Amino acid sequence: MKTKDFSGIINNGPLPSPQDVEVPCDIGDLLNDYVESTESMLAELEQAALAYEADQGCEENSAAVRRILHKIKGESSMVGIDQMCELCHQAEFAFEELPKHKRPDMLLRFKDWTWAAMHSMTD
Repeated sequence: MKTKDFSGIINNGPLPSPQDVEVPCDIGDLLNDYVESTESMLAELEQAALAYEADQGCEENSAAVRRILHKIKGESSMVGIDQMCELCHQAEFAFEELPKHKRPDMLLRFKDWTWAAMHSMTD
């Protein structure tokens, strides 16, 4: 598997195509559970990002964002979807490094890219 460059998440640069995420062939029935779980977490992430952007409960929403990104990274690692792990790792780094006013846009971009990848995996 070739490593993809997800560093563009921090500077709004290019990201690999979500349709190119490699899914292990031996994932079996875990794929549907993984996608369902990730989509649920993406909905939570979107709510947290929008509340963060509206300056509502920044500390609570920051904690939620960190938890969600870390959980998606962990679940991706468990099922062997390494590219999602790398994107999550880069998003965690970006969340810590970006100025607060730029974090919501990065998170929503992460959510949109990941959502597209989830749908590509199940098509």
